[in-house]
Amino acid sequence: MATPSPSQLPIAFHQLFELSKLNINPANIGWGTVTVSDKFVCVREGPKVLIIDSNNWSRPEIRQIESAEATIMHPSKHIFSVRAGGLIQVYQLQPQQKLLGEHNMGQEAVEFWKWVDETTIALVTSTAVYHWEVTKGLAPVKFFDRAANLAGHQIINYHGSHDKLFYALVGIARGANGRTVGHTQLYSVAMKGSQPIEAHACTFSRLKRPGQADTVLFSFAQRNEAGNGQLWLIEMGGQHKVPQPIVFPDSNPGDFPLVLVASDAKGVLFMLTKEGFFHMYDGLTGKRLMANKVSAEHFFIGGAFAANDGVFGINKTGSVLSLSVNSANMVPYVLNVLRDQPLALSLAQRGDYPGLAPMFQQQFQQFIQQGQYQQAAKLAASSPQGCLRTPATIQLFKSLPATQTSAPLRDYYSVLLDHGKLNEHETMELVQPVIMQERKDLIVDWLAKDKLFCTPELGRMVLRLDVESAVTIFKRSGNKEELAKLYAELCQFDQLLAFVQEENFNPNWMALFVSVLNRNPANAASFARSLIKRPDPLLDTNAVVDALMERNMVKDTTSLLLDVLENKEEHGALQTKLFEINLKAVPHIANALFENNLFSFYDKQHIAHLCEQVGFYQRALQHYTDITDVRRLLISYGSTMQIEFVVTVFGKFTPEARLELMRELLKNNNTNAVQTVAQVGVKFTGPPSTNPDPSLFNPHQILSLFEEFQSYEGSFAYLQPLVALFATDKDLVFKYIEAASKLGFTKEVETAVRDYEYDPEKVREFLKEIRLDNQLPLIRVCDRHGFVADLAHYLYRNNLTQYLQIYVQQLNPLKTPEVVGALLDENASDESVQELITAVGHLCPVGELVEEVEKRERLPLLTQWLEARFNEGNKEPATHNALAKILISSGDDRAEPFITNNEFYEPTVVGKYAEAHNTSLAYKIYSSKKCSKELVAFTNANGMYREQARYLVLEQLPELWAFVLDNENTHRRAVVDQVIQTVLPEIPKERADLVSATVQAFMHAKLPLELMELLERIVLNTEGKVWDSQHLQTLLILTAIKADKTKVMDYVIRLDGYDPPSIADMALKYELPEVAFTIYNKFKVHVKAAEVLVNQIGDLERAKEFAETCNEPAVYSVIASAQLAHNNVTDAIASFLKASDASKYEAVIVAAKNSKSFDKLVEYLKMCRQNLQKLSGLKSKEKIEAELVYALAQTNQLSELESFISSNKNTQLQTVGDSCFNEGLFEAARVIFNAIGNWSRLVSCLVKLKNFSAAIEAARKSNHTTSWKEVCRACIENDPPEFRLAQLCGLNLINTAQELDELVHYYEIRGYVKELMALLEAGLTTDTSIALSTTLAILYSKYNLEKLAPHLQLFKKKKLNISKIVNVCVENKQWAEISYLHELDGDFDRAVRVIIEHPEVWKDSKFREVLVKVKSTDRIYDAIKFYLDFAPEHVVELLGVVSNRLDPVKVVQIGQKLDAIYIIQPFLELVQEKNIRELNNVLNELYIQDEDFIRLRESIARFDNFDSIGLAKSLESSQFLEARRVAAHLYRMNKRWKQSVDLSKKDKMYKDSMETIAESKDQGLAEELLRFFIEPEFGVKSPHCFSACLYTCYDLIRPDVVLELAWRHQITDFIFPYLIQTMRDFTTKVNTLHSVAQAQPLPTPGAVPVPGFVMGPNGPVPVGPGPVGPVPVGQPGPPGVLPPGFVMGPNGPVQVGSNGQPGGFLPPPGVLPPGFVMGPNGPVQVGSNGPHGGPPGVGLMPPGQPFGF
Repeated sequence: MATPSPSQLPIAFHQLFELSKLNINPANIGWGTVTVSDKFVCVREGPKVLIIDSNNWSRPEIRQIESAEATIMHPSKHIFSVRAGGLIQVYQLQPQQKLLGEHNMGQEAVEFWKWVDETTIALVTSTAVYHWEVTKGLAPVKFFDRAANLAGHQIINYHGSHDKLFYALVGIARGANGRTVGHTQLYSVAMKGSQPIEAHACTFSRLKRPGQADTVLFSFAQRNEAGNGQLWLIEMGGQHKVPQPIVFPDSNPGDFPLVLVASDAKGVLFMLTKEGFFHMYDGLTGKRLMANKVSAEHFFIGGAFAANDGVFGINKTGSVLSLSVNSANMVPYVLNVLRDQPLALSLAQRGDYPGLAPMFQQQFQQFIQQGQYQQAAKLAASSPQGCLRTPATIQLFKSLPATQTSAPLRDYYSVLLDHGKLNEHETMELVQPVIMQERKDLIVDWLAKDKLFCTPELGRMVLRLDVESAVTIFKRSGNKEELAKLYAELCQFDQLLAFVQEENFNPNWMALFVSVLNRNPANAASFARSLIKRPDPLLDTNAVVDALMERNMVKDTTSLLLDVLENKEEHGALQTKLFEINLKAVPHIANALFENNLFSFYDKQHIAHLCEQVGFYQRALQHYTDITDVRRLLISYGSTMQIEFVVTVFGKFTPEARLELMRELLKNNNTNAVQTVAQVGVKFTGPPSTNPDPSLFNPHQILSLFEEFQSYEGSFAYLQPLVALFATDKDLVFKYIEAASKLGFTKEVETAVRDYEYDPEKVREFLKEIRLDNQLPLIRVCDRHGFVADLAHYLYRNNLTQYLQIYVQQLNPLKTPEVVGALLDENASDESVQELITAVGHLCPVGELVEEVEKRERLPLLTQWLEARFNEGNKEPATHNALAKILISSGDDRAEPFITNNEFYEPTVVGKYAEAHNTSLAYKIYSSKKCSKELVAFTNANGMYREQARYLVLEQLPELWAFVLDNENTHRRAVVDQVIQTVLPEIPKERADLVSATVQAFMHAKLPLELMELLERIVLNTEGKVWDSQHLQTLLILTAIKADKTKVMDYVIRLDGYDPPSIADMALKYELPEVAFTIYNKFKVHVKAAEVLVNQIGDLERAKEFAETCNEPAVYSVIASAQLAHNNVTDAIASFLKASDASKYEAVIVAAKNSKSFDKLVEYLKMCRQNLQKLSGLKSKEKIEAELVYALAQTNQLSELESFISSNKNTQLQTVGDSCFNEGLFEAARVIFNAIGNWSRLVSCLVKLKNFSAAIEAARKSNHTTSWKEVCRACIENDPPEFRLAQLCGLNLINTAQELDELVHYYEIRGYVKELMALLEAGLTTDTSIALSTTLAILYSKYNLEKLAPHLQLFKKKKLNISKIVNVCVENKQWAEISYLHELDGDFDRAVRVIIEHPEVWKDSKFREVLVKVKSTDRIYDAIKFYLDFAPEHVVELLGVVSNRLDPVKVVQIGQKLDAIYIIQPFLELVQEKNIRELNNVLNELYIQDEDFIRLRESIARFDNFDSIGLAKSLESSQFLEARRVAAHLYRMNKRWKQSVDLSKKDKMYKDSMETIAESKDQGLAEELLRFFIEPEFGVKSPHCFSACLYTCYDLIRPDVVLELAWRHQITDFIFPYLIQTMRDFTTKVNTLHSVAQAQPLPTPGAVPVPGFVMGPNGPVPVGPGPVGPVPVGQPGPPGVLPPGFVMGPNGPVQVGSNGQPGGFLPPPGVLPPGFVMGPNGPVQVGSNGPHGGPPGVGLMPPGQPFGF
């Protein structure tokens, strides 16, 4: 076996992406977090999931999902599945997110899951496999139980066969000898059983055999515990079973098959192993094609890659690698490297690989020559890339002779259909005869099996046979115009709209609509509706309506307009048309439209006239805008209309016009005029506003109108619905009250005065004046507006006191006090007043009543009523206040118990009252009821400070203390003295809380001096009481600190019970550091004392002495921190060492770095490492060790550094290394990066050290683009450049598009183009990515054009970015290459256009080859113009190539426009068979110009679709006789006999004129021609022509005319042949009649005439003989032809004379012979039963009566 170069290998290797570029944590790149499908990679990283589409690796979709355990993606769609616990949810992500399915597995944990097809997810638990069809909404179904051989295994894959009959579950586990063992469970659906297999990976594929259904081929790979590997290929249920060994390198004992993928399209198997190896095997025989290591890191997952029909894998570093077949290299590789020709043939046939066309062609010719046609057909069918399936092959099989047992062409097609799909030529050749035989079933079957290559031509052929099949073909072919028209004509409107939307296609919609309207009118409106009711209407509604109304389709038009119209101004014309159509045709429909009030923008005046015409007077009023029209209709028909409707009519006019109409109505005094005017006024009265609407009435305008006619009824009717709205308009409300009062509507008056605004005094006086029967309105006015006293006076004086009772009892008891006051003022009796109060009872407000009575010094009047309320249990404070006042003022002994025990009176009110009558009672009231502020004010006013102080101490109310101790209180000192001197000494020891509270009050009042006085009295008291010693001592010192600092040191020394920390902190706060130091030293808090010395006092020497005195590590730590803060780094580190304190290591490190004290820092950090147990967390350890490494690097202790790193792993070494690198310590950085395996940074170090070889090795380990880029650029920038090393680096960069672009730019700007192309050419040997091949093509275009064409031919469309290359070629004006690129891209239109625009690159054969593939016919027409201008000699050949796609009319137009119609004449003659009018006209014109009248006559005779009259007119004036003869012929064809004859006579073409007249059957023309030939005035005088005309026009010429002309012009001899014939015909007729009369009786009624005869007036008349001789008797003439000399009269044939009138022996038309009457079947003789053989009894009939009637 030969060793192939990388460029010869049959694989294409691509590094698709690196997951690390997405900032994915390397810890999340593994089996548990990464899942794959055919199209997607899904990475779960904490709460987020990255979904990576293989079509767009760099832009992952990120989803936030909490608590997800696993996620997978659908194989091809944006459907996302998430699993958390037992809950599984499936979401559709695009176009919008929605939940597709959800299920909870409960306690059964899912170990593995995977999509097995487009709708089903497999769920593998510890015991079984379930299948869940997500979209059906059903629960998962148990599919089969797990086999025992998978117990304890990790499930890694699950596969299903294409027919869903076999499934395989794969698991791996750790074996006894440490190897990974694999087991597979193969399950059969049909047998419902499983088979255990020892296999690590497996797959299903299709086994294809020509003419047979595909079977399932099961392939699996294994490596047993002995390390031996084997690949098996087994046909399920068949005989094919092949084992092949798998070779694993001895250096990889733990390697095993991880992924096995079958490519049916390529006929191979791909295998990836765990340790990074790739294997490729033949998919049928299992022969190994190649194996190679493709990844330095282990693969952990992989699968089929749909994008290139290959395999992909993901390794531990996150690199996504893809491997696929390089089709161009496969056959050469197998032939030249494997040297296996049978395998090459088999692979070429199964995988459609190129490279064996000559071999197949040779073998094919041998089979044909040997007569082995069946084998030749099979070979052609399976030829790779269809190299033998050409039109030539079809013609060859057509030419082969058929035998009795076989037909080569039929057998060929049978093989092709068994093999697969036909190509275009094969399809057309096969379908044509099938359509001729109308074998629709075959077409349907072939389409269902996708056997036909669908083109527009095929669709048109099939359309006349089967519409559905034609639709299918047009869909598959992409002919949008024809398919759209077909959908429309079939009324498949939904499919049509879906099609045009899907294809983004815009047909001629109006033409489609008209087509539907003509073919299927019932569906036309619905079609139009669907096109108009779109956001972007596809039809013009006006045009559609016009088309429908042309056919009087009123119902459809109305329905359409109702559906599509909106109430918009732009639809106004159509709205008018809608109403007009229906008012004229179906008025009730128009009325319904008005009722629905759908539209408002139509022409209302026009519609109003139409409504009036059909009697819709209300509708007319609605639409009229002219007040004259409205007035006329209202006066004429207003009384018949509803008032509500009439009101709406007024809305169309201005307020002035409305008023005029309203006045007209009131003047005419029409029925309901007042109510109508009132309602109109209500309708158009504007609401109250500071900015009134001028289009609405002011209510006073309407009132003035009613006042003009003195109508209170109108005013009331108008104001009643409006008064609430104008409730604040006092004048209007008054007029309403006035009108209602006048009309006696008391209830309405009462409502108005109660609810609305008015002038109360005016209304009050009006109501007093009018004296209504019911005084309630007046009561309401007075009650509402505070005229209660006036009301009481009025009613009392007018003896209407009963209304006072009603008022206070029923309407407003709360006004009882005012009524009582007024009555008292009126000197009403006590009894009447008490009676009134008693009647109101508890409803009367006590407070106001007491106030009113008390003001009048009549309070005892209420004693009885108040006691009643008290006894009722009334708890109102006013009641109890009044009773208390009565008791206090009367000096009743019950007063003190009452105020002590009663809880319902108001102490502030009663206390205030008592202050003036009894101070002791007032103090008791305030103190007992806790009226603190009142008590303070009362005691201050009366000098009762001791009582106030005692109350303050005992109650301890903070707010009250604050009020009393406020600086603004002038009584404060007096109260404080009483507190300190009198009240506190009275407090017993057990009430220490009162003391504390009092102290707190003094503190809150911020009275430090008074507080110290108080505290000294308490703390240093001589009375023996001790109050919370520590708290009070602390408080005393604190107060002294704030108020008198001179006493603080004395207190600190004298007292021992205070709180040292609190006092010390406060002393420091108030800048008394010596006090704080004294306290800390006194209580032996040395650390705090040291802190005060260094931080507050700031004496480091004193602090250092203090530390030596104490000799405590903690004190040294404090001192060290201070020294460090003062930047005394050396002393600080010494102190830290004495304290053995590592806690400040971060600050020490910073300080040491700043002072460059790295030697001391090393010593300190070593101490820190010894005390790591005192530090918390791993980070401290890592930080210290990292800084130690840095310090060693700074001190250049590289050996110790390397030793330390090798024995201590630290996560911060990366940072240290970066610092060393940044500071230029490259050797130290090299040691660090090499130790931690940071190959990228190591690369940078080695580049700085110019060790490029080592840098490349490090970059290889790094395998990161930035590393390769850095080394590559360094090599290029080196002096001299290291291009060889740079190329090694560049090969690792060019597989990424972005890096490739940067690399190319980098080389180009430095002018290293040759080296760049060499680099990319080397890269193409292993990587044939689109970006790489495209970039190289661009470079060739710029710098090496001769290599561009071979490069494009090699890679073609699938490996090139065509548009990008085109742009570059355009810049370089490389038009031939641009055209070829468009051709590769399938954009044949643009390829043709480029050649047309740049004819210098034109080649005829190539151009025609491309032109037949263009999609746009416009481009073909452009090509025709181009050829006519540039290469006219080839245009006919071009037209022949594309003739089936041309519109001949358009070709004609092009030829005419370019004045080159003669050039395309051969083509026009070729397509003239289509009989197109324009085409025929042009060709006829060409023949005329060429004077080729023979071909002109042929054209006219064969193709009748042309302007024959126009052509005749143009020819009749021609100078050429033949042209004029053609003109006469054309007139003759169009039955313009006279014009034709005149033209022939003019040219003396007498024969032509005779033949024309004979054809015309025009007797006048015939006789006129006779006269022309013989009359002298015409100048012809030709007896011979006269005689010839007699012969030619024999049937048309009357004998008498002939005799007359011959006699007059003395040419009797020339007419004798005519006379002889005429006599013979006459004799024959007579003989025939005589024979018939004797041979048979007259027919009876209902009898059928003898064949060959018609019934004349006197019996049967023979028909048929012409001028050539008589017809024998009994033989019929031609049907429908009368004998010469006869015309058909109303009663049968009638003989005519020479003067054109009925003559001879026959009667005139309509007159029967004597003795005959007309029967149902002709004339019937009447009379006796004489010789005619009539039936008996005939003679009994009266003469002249029809027989049988």
